[in-house]
Amino acid sequence: MANVTQTIADTSGFIPQAWAQRALDVLRENIVLTRRVARDFDYEPGWKGKTLNIPYPGTFTAQDKASDTQATVQTPTGGATLSVTLSKHKYVDFIVEDFAQAQANVNLMDRYVRPAAIAIGNAVENDLFALYASLTGASVGVSGTDMGAAEIRAARKALNDAKVPMTDRTLVVSDKDEIALLGDSTLQTYFAFAKQQAIAEGSIGRLYGFDIFVSQLVPVVAGTPNSTKNLAFHQDALMLATRPFVDPPAGSGVQVTSIVDAETGLALRVLYQYSMGDRGCRVGFDILYGVVASRPGSGLVALS
Repeated sequence: MANVTQTIADTSGFIPQAWAQRALDVLRENIVLTRRVARDFDYEPGWKGKTLNIPYPGTFTAQDKASDTQATVQTPTGGATLSVTLSKHKYVDFIVEDFAQAQANVNLMDRYVRPAAIAIGNAVENDLFALYASLTGASVGVSGTDMGAAEIRAARKALNDAKVPMTDRTLVVSDKDEIALLGDSTLQTYFAFAKQQAIAEGSIGRLYGFDIFVSQLVPVVAGTPNSTKNLAFHQDALMLATRPFVDPPAGSGVQVTSIVDAETGLALRVLYQYSMGDRGCRVGFDILYGVVASRPGSGLVALS
């Protein structure tokens, strides 16, 4: 459930919460990688350039208890503070000439909100995908060769060898590689009997310990051949940190609402102000965040 963290009273009928909530609904429908990485969010406002120091735990060693001896207190090893800078401020502004009509008609509101929310969601996803270059796990697969079952097994082995936790593993593949996997002859029996929705709906689901998702935003580096950078990773390999914005100055004439969504960790702001020059209402969506490869050894690139 989204939480409204700040609101300036509205006296003209514009309901920024409605626009913010609808935008979040659209964002949830159109993000893939954002849902699968580690997320750090808070309700304390931030600003572009603010650096967050986020602690993450280390490891303990199980001790042998000897009779009549005192237990040893340990300090976890490998723990550290992860530095993440809120370096990304993405926004979309547009003019709504009749906000009352748009606000009363969900379909009309969506003509504005949907493309704006998708643009913001794509910006976040692209920045997370760009972290593929920071992953240090040994890559698998061959550029220019579509992904197959053997490549997924190789990715599993590589993460196993690196002692990456078995849970919360994700494989995000390009649309071409999803089609290749659905047509992989070595998986046909599995799809036909164990995962019939793969044939009926084109949904691969879980395979070889990975939750598999498709994204049209998987990076492709042009070359001879082109190199597609599918990602196989544990949740802790990548991190998205978000914060709501500081309020605009009092008396600025801008109405604003920020919503922090506990489900996705996204903090979305909606601003509204009448624009005499445009003879309409200027509405803006923006988001503040930073991304980092938090545990780069817990992820790898699956080439195709």
